[in-house]
Amino acid sequence: MDSLIKRWDAKPDRDLRLCPHRGVAYQSDMKAGRVAYDAAYFEKVSAYEGTKIAQDVNNGRLEMMDRHLRIDAKVIDVGAGTGDFMRSARAAGFDVMGFDVMRRAVARLKDEGAFADDVNQFEAVTMWDTIEHMENPEITLRAVRKGAPLFVSLPVFNDLNEIRASKHYRPGEHLYYWTDRGFVDWMALYGFRLLERSPHETAAGRESIGAFAFKRDLPDYHDHLAAYQEMHATRHYGASASELYLEDVARVVRTIGPQSIMDYGCGRSDLVAHFWLDGKRRIARYDPAIPAFKDMPEGRFDLVLCLDVLEHVPMYAVDRVLSEVKAKGDRALFTISTKPSRAKLPDGRNAHVTILTANEWTRWIADVFLEVKALPSKWEHELLLAAGRGISTIN
Repeated sequence: MDSLIKRWDAKPDRDLRLCPHRGVAYQSDMKAGRVAYDAAYFEKVSAYEGTKIAQDVNNGRLEMMDRHLRIDAKVIDVGAGTGDFMRSARAAGFDVMGFDVMRRAVARLKDEGAFADDVNQFEAVTMWDTIEHMENPEITLRAVRKGAPLFVSLPVFNDLNEIRASKHYRPGEHLYYWTDRGFVDWMALYGFRLLERSPHETAAGRESIGAFAFKRDLPDYHDHLAAYQEMHATRHYGASASELYLEDVARVVRTIGPQSIMDYGCGRSDLVAHFWLDGKRRIARYDPAIPAFKDMPEGRFDLVLCLDVLEHVPMYAVDRVLSEVKAKGDRALFTISTKPSRAKLPDGRNAHVTILTANEWTRWIADVFLEVKALPSKWEHELLLAAGRGISTIN
């Protein structure tokens, strides 16, 4: 399933899991009762083609695309089905290819010379009535090129507790259910900025179907890195770890006695230097935003510090950071804030771009390091987590 949604706290509701504060629900077992996208399913989709509703919906989709896309743009329609919309878009002047997983659909697209499967090669993407069917929609979302428009339609819900009362509750077929706000916020995590909500689907007679236009131009990992490079170059920032965490780190170091320590995301802090032991212990610092520390230290370490880092990382890149930390050592110490920061990024956004609950952070880190222990922290909003082998002895 989606690698971000699965990180959120969710409550079980029979075959579903609900994340009410995030505006999303999903099928607990993504494999249960899966619909076969076979010839019979293709025939069901085909029966809709050519109806007045289909024509009105296609017209509304084309009008929305025309508002955000030049007419000769190269577009891929993901979940093209019978190819009805693709052909309408081509007639309107758009250069559209199609992709689908149904064999009949693929065969038809190939017969028309219109099949494509590399989303990144296109200037824009459409996903009409598709994303809610996909077990791993992020595969497609991550492939959309930066700056490209994306057009989506899907069922939207006012209340996740009422999913089963809707005609759009389809176990094994619809794997995700979103509120309007939940969908827009989730899309933003993958870098998509909302351009427009269009009512054309419901106006055409489709109950509770929302249509959205996005553009993938929100800051990505490299943009965040550039922001921190600017902050470190223009102001005194990121030097308070010794003041804040020396006592906590010392307690862990005394307990496990590491022969080597690395500070991942060290900023301007010299915290790790306090444990050098006049050269008896190997120490290293890494921070991709500071030229002096931008190169990853060689080798592995007995303990990796990752202090006040993860909340500054876009949620879709947290796995990347945890993987890098784990690659440098089997034991790590994390401090993570669970509330917004007083600091702002150069573009005005809060510096803490990923706010998760203590439980969400703990489960995520446990998935990587297997063993996690919460240690006493000075602040209610701050997590202090020791992770990895042998950390159970730390108090």
